[in-house]
Amino acid sequence: MSGEITMYQDSNLKIFKLFNQNKVKYVLIGVYAVDYYVKEPAQGFHTMDCDILVEPTPKNLLAVFQTLEKMGYELEVNKEPIVGIDLWLVNKIIEHQAVVTARKIDEMPIDIVLRGGKFSFKEWDKDKRIFSVEGVKVPVGNLSRLIRAKEHSNREKDRKFLELYKIQLKEILKAGKSNEK
Repeated sequence: MSGEITMYQDSNLKIFKLFNQNKVKYVLIGVYAVDYYVKEPAQGFHTMDCDILVEPTPKNLLAVFQTLEKMGYELEVNKEPIVGIDLWLVNKIIEHQAVVTARKIDEMPIDIVLRGGKFSFKEWDKDKRIFSVEGVKVPVGNLSRLIRAKEHSNREKDRKFLELYKIQLKEILKAGKSNEK
């Protein structure tokens, strides 16, 4: 399933375009991904970062890090900078399921994750939705799965998000299901 979004510009489109050109396997998840399902920008949710779930293979993860570094992002794990990304380090990141944060001045931080809650990359990938934004194909987690991941996260901020936006999320889910028919 795909959809064209034209109402607002995604500040990370350059990254997604380069990921696509480099054949990176990824899916947007988290609140950032939920925003793709809203009909108007005013319905969007405020988030402080962009969560990108990537297929946890050395080649794929190396391509992700190289792309982000070429775009001027600095990478860190647990607020500690990481430099000299190579296959050994990539394998250690995979082994420890570490979240890598990419930071750049005046840009939203990007969290590179290897699991999306209780769901593996394969599970997210099989039912993702492809949105087209200014001609760039953007793989986004299935809305039902995004909400289930928040429900199962056992994090206070996710419980608050779900409680605060319960009605709005139900309406977005309902609208999405009627558009699938």
